[in-house]
Amino acid sequence: MSVKALRATFGPLCHWCGLPMDFLEPFGRPQSATIEHLNDATLGSVRKQAHRRLAHAACNQARNEFRLQAERQFQAWIAERVARG
Repeated sequence: MSVKALRATFGPLCHWCGLPMDFLEPFGRPQSATIEHLNDATLGSVRKQAHRRLAHAACNQARNEFRLQAERQFQAWIAERVARG
């Protein structure tokens, strides 16, 4: 499903912050519309069209970074727990 198709389905607002997105080229700016995968395949989910929304590039990137930080913190917590026995 393309950005254009998702815009037709969900409208021009970011899924996360609710603010208008930029659909003009060149893409890649913080306000540009990107496809957000709500259930990320890297965390064991299957990517399905039903799990796609539009989000600002900045919102999409921030969400992914926060998720990675949380995963790293959890892994460190597990390693510490195992080390303590």
